Amino acid sequence: MSKKETKQKLKKLETEENKIVKRFIIVLLVVILFIVAIYFVTKIFVAKDSNKEDTKTQEVEFNYDMTILGSAFNRPYDEYYVITYKSSDDEALTLSNVISTYNQKENHLKIYFADLDDYMNKEFYDEENVNKKATNASELKVGKYTLIKFKNGQISKYIEGIENIKTELE
Repeated sequence: MSKKETKQKLKKLETEENKIVKRFIIVLLVVILFIVAIYFVTKIFVAKDSNKEDTKTQEVEFNYDMTILGSAFNRPYDEYYVITYKSSDDEALTLSNVISTYNQKENHLKIYFADLDDYMNKEFYDEENVNKKATNASELKVGKYTLIKFKNGQISKYIEGIENIKTELE
């Protein structure tokens, strides 16, 4: 091989290497530009609120009239009612009216509500095997509409059905 042929081969190699390096640099620049573009688009459309005036936190309210049946035996009153109902049932509204009328009476007992649709109360719902003489929460089984009167942490009355509950609270 002559010197001339060798020089030509070297030039060819250099130009191929240059082409590969140029392609790499172009691809690298395109990727960098793409990342920068995504950054700015994200910054524009997903703007973080630096003013916290618009961000309002809602106050949490606790409903102390609601209870979990597991704690029905240890409420802070000597005498009280616990009423069980299913909030998904249409008749629950009727029961609500009866209770609001009862709560307007003078010297009424405290009434706690236990929604049987609540996850924590589902284990106590068994219409076919109610336990009217339960002595603790683990023994307690109630029907859909039940009014239980507690006296000194023990069941003193167990009333089932909306009509019977209405009679008791009137």
